[in-house]
Amino acid sequence: MMSIEAVTFARPQLIVLLAIPVILLFWEWTRKGQPLVLPFDNAERGGKGRWIATLVLMANSLPALLLAVAIVLLARPIVHAAPKTERQLSNIQIVLDCSLSMREEYGIQQGGEPYTRFDAAVDSIDSFITARSGDAFGLTIFSKNFLHWVPLTQDVSAIRMARDFIAPENFPDPIWGGTFVSKALDGAISPLSKRGDGDRMIVLITDGESRDLSGQPLRDIVMKLKQANIMVYAISMTDSPIAPGLIEVTRETGGEVFQALTPQSLQIVFDSIDEMKKVEVKAVKPEVIDYFDPFLLPAFGLCLLQIAVLFGLRFTPW
Repeated sequence: MMSIEAVTFARPQLIVLLAIPVILLFWEWTRKGQPLVLPFDNAERGGKGRWIATLVLMANSLPALLLAVAIVLLARPIVHAAPKTERQLSNIQIVLDCSLSMREEYGIQQGGEPYTRFDAAVDSIDSFITARSGDAFGLTIFSKNFLHWVPLTQDVSAIRMARDFIAPENFPDPIWGGTFVSKALDGAISPLSKRGDGDRMIVLITDGESRDLSGQPLRDIVMKLKQANIMVYAISMTDSPIAPGLIEVTRETGGEVFQALTPQSLQIVFDSIDEMKKVEVKAVKPEVIDYFDPFLLPAFGLCLLQIAVLFGLRFTPW
């Protein structure tokens, strides 16, 4: 049920016109009129006709009451719905390394089977998009080249179903092999830049040292990311020292780089990113609602009464 605040008026200046029906009612009930004495034989003197006079006065008051209701409706009574909040949208492009090295063992699953880096990354991504339900997600896979697998969308079902299609063994290594992070980041800028509303963020997951994240390509990609107002978080899934270029990209864009060596630590990293980039909620201007309902039924009733009294309930005109 929608809660509402106090009734106000969109045209409060018209309320002053309520003085007119008030004056008419005062005049109707206080005026003396022209008394007329009729010479009926054996008539009793007294106030037996007072209740009829009161009834007629009430009937004569109906036009003034109808005028009052009309003025109130013209003033447009309104209420404001209770203040609402709206989730600030975040546009998050997942950039996932799908080179063959992502098929290396990364721990043991509960059933005793090896847990690969790719499987751990996909599972953590699934948990991440579940935790941030309401944000827009896109998926870019890369190795030597990149491929935008899922465009930015709030319907993340395609990302969840992508596991079997983007597995590293599905791509020929001579064409797909290698790790080119700068190229992948450059490719991820385009879909994010097209989003006019909400924050922009890249979450990069890789297990290799980039061959192109240094020198001029590094400076170029940092400049493009900053111009597009894109924050980069990076996750390294190996125990090798994190590449200086990856550290610079994340630091310059306001993000951070993490190292995760087990599936458990990878999940903790995603939880940390979720905490660092909290869901933002903004207040929305309360909705203005016309509040005519309480006045329509009385107005209808007054109209019916006025029609009824027109059939003869009035003072004689002489």
